[in-house]
Amino acid sequence: MNIEQPPLQPDNEEFDPGHAHSHGFGFSHSHDHHGLHEYLPAEQPTEQPAETLEELDERLRRLTIKTLWDETPEWFGPEPRKPRDRGSWLCFLGTGGSPRNLLSQVRRTGGFVLNLPDFMMHIDPGPGAIYHANQFGLDLTALDAVFVSHGHTDHYTEAGVVIEAMCRIMSQRRGAVLAPAELLDNNYITAFHQGKVTPLANGPYRGGPAVTLALQAQKPIALEGSTIVTPHNAYHGGENYGFSLTYKGLKIGYTSDTSYIKAYRKSNGEVVSVTSGLRLGEMADFAGIADYYTDLKENYSGLDVLIANAGYHHAFAHRHFTAYGLVHMLKGSGVKLCIMTHLDSLYFTNPGLAQDMARYVQEKSGVRCIVPEEGLRLEL
Repeated sequence: MNIEQPPLQPDNEEFDPGHAHSHGFGFSHSHDHHGLHEYLPAEQPTEQPAETLEELDERLRRLTIKTLWDETPEWFGPEPRKPRDRGSWLCFLGTGGSPRNLLSQVRRTGGFVLNLPDFMMHIDPGPGAIYHANQFGLDLTALDAVFVSHGHTDHYTEAGVVIEAMCRIMSQRRGAVLAPAELLDNNYITAFHQGKVTPLANGPYRGGPAVTLALQAQKPIALEGSTIVTPHNAYHGGENYGFSLTYKGLKIGYTSDTSYIKAYRKSNGEVVSVTSGLRLGEMADFAGIADYYTDLKENYSGLDVLIANAGYHHAFAHRHFTAYGLVHMLKGSGVKLCIMTHLDSLYFTNPGLAQDMARYVQEKSGVRCIVPEEGLRLEL
């Protein structure tokens, strides 16, 4: 698997007040006798007389209409803004999970994009999805589908804006929205973004998704480009689905947020149920798995790539995949590559710990495991 670095300008550039003048903003806090004019840009000599207000008005009017008219085909046309990328890759617009990471943004939370030669889907567009897609050079007007696994903030928040991109600022009827009925019925994704409302029948916003489907476990969905998506139950609270996807022989799976272990065995043989009653959901003195969700192991076997939301090493096991559970599921599964994402911020604030957990899972399971770098394209 090759990794291609997309064109990218560094984000999160810290603003240095001491260099405000070099960026063209800010004022000096010096309490000397100099006036404000000392800190404003010097007037540049001009050979032309200044515009009259009437001339300025005319120029503003002319450039406004000209630019809008010239750019209308780019934004409202039937084709993506950029030529469709015919490669096969995954790009992660975030690898962070948990409420702690959501609020701190130690790692981004924009979900990930799957691109195939004639199909593109955004999965779980959380906060920052559209910003980071633009930052990493992804054209979301090429999307053919948006998949939302469940109704937690870091999975659905920017579904609406991503749908607007897919539907070319809601000017086109195109693409599919796939989400649990719970989200659709309760307008986590608005009726407008579900394609149910046409506020201006003859106006520019007459579009929307061509189809909005409520996910059902084990019910395959046929999409563009001979792509088949089959939803699978996830066990995290509320209606929640992962999926397996097939495309011309390629098989990809996504677990969503889910628990895996129902009960574990301590070193003394005691069997402990994995519930919210465990402190921090910790599987203390873990010696082996006594019970687990067998359907998850069945559903995510035989894949070329598995994207696993592996939140913690051994904590919060009643709600999340752990390294222990992932090792168990991967052993003998036939999975060729496991991409671990949606990790708690602690695995990034402790330098190298995320990669260390991936190494642990890889060595224990025998399946190659990585934590991807955000913004890089992992070629399939």
